[in-house]
Amino acid sequence: MSASKQLAIRPSATLIVAAPIPTNAQQEGQCNYRILMMKRNGKSSFVHAHVFPGGVVDAQDNGALWANTLPKHVSSGDTLLTLKICAIRETFEESGLLLTTPPAHTVPELDTEVWRHRVHEDASEFKSMCDLYHLQPAVDRLIPFANWITPAFEKKRFNTLFFLTVLQQTVDGQQQETIKASADGKETVQMDWFDPQQGLDKYNEKKIVLFPPQWYSLHSLNQVPRHEDLVAQVGIGALRTQAGDPITIRPQGNPATDSDYTGFLAYPGDEVYSTAQEDTSKDYVHLPPGRKGDRHRLYFKGKMQDVALERNVDITKLSNMAHL
Repeated sequence: MSASKQLAIRPSATLIVAAPIPTNAQQEGQCNYRILMMKRNGKSSFVHAHVFPGGVVDAQDNGALWANTLPKHVSSGDTLLTLKICAIRETFEESGLLLTTPPAHTVPELDTEVWRHRVHEDASEFKSMCDLYHLQPAVDRLIPFANWITPAFEKKRFNTLFFLTVLQQTVDGQQQETIKASADGKETVQMDWFDPQQGLDKYNEKKIVLFPPQWYSLHSLNQVPRHEDLVAQVGIGALRTQAGDPITIRPQGNPATDSDYTGFLAYPGDEVYSTAQEDTSKDYVHLPPGRKGDRHRLYFKGKMQDVALERNVDITKLSNMAHL
């Protein structure tokens, strides 16, 4: 086994935040929401790329530690809960956006900038803040969207669960939750709100850097123009099943011998995709191997620029086949 495959795969969580655009500012033919993206600094693993807020799970995110903070119906021993806590905490640290019940902006004595700094320095401060101000991380507002595991050839590897949340739309069109949102100036140097097509256009124009998981996420979001339909529709058949379960994607690099592209990343369902040497026991969805002619791959040129998706398989149908 190569040294790269022996590297520890660290659990992490990412949050895709969709903010509805006020009716009077919506443009015909475009999505009626924007997506929060952060530009990483040059010292991070993402080298100036635009990503969704998120990071590595901290011991203080463990759901068992939150039993007295969250409602009794929330299972504190659930691994999914730990990942949700991580996603909400990291989003707060990196963007200042704090997703809680009741909404953090309704607590006037809470200085989010002060606490944002404290949480950044010590993850245990996140629970201290929530308990002090009687806040509950809004774990019920996060839905699993996709599960990406860094390829074995990378120097650092992460098992990242992408969540999606749609911010609440207010009567006056103001997003109170986003008022104090900003880049932290440390891990993130710039914050942007893109509608999905705008993000893809900026990538195509080489104005921003996107890695495949972020590109695929924006591509999937762009297929669902209304924020009201996101939870039910986005990524269905490609990144998650009809039931909403995210597929686990271990991108596998291959040379592109019959096209103008440098190579392609094979994804679950593709004829060349294989998990024969992988531990799939904790995958959210188990899929059968792809058949000849099945395609689920992302072609790329150079350093992941000029990408193109080819997919003729439906993940939902494949997951149903796995149970036959």
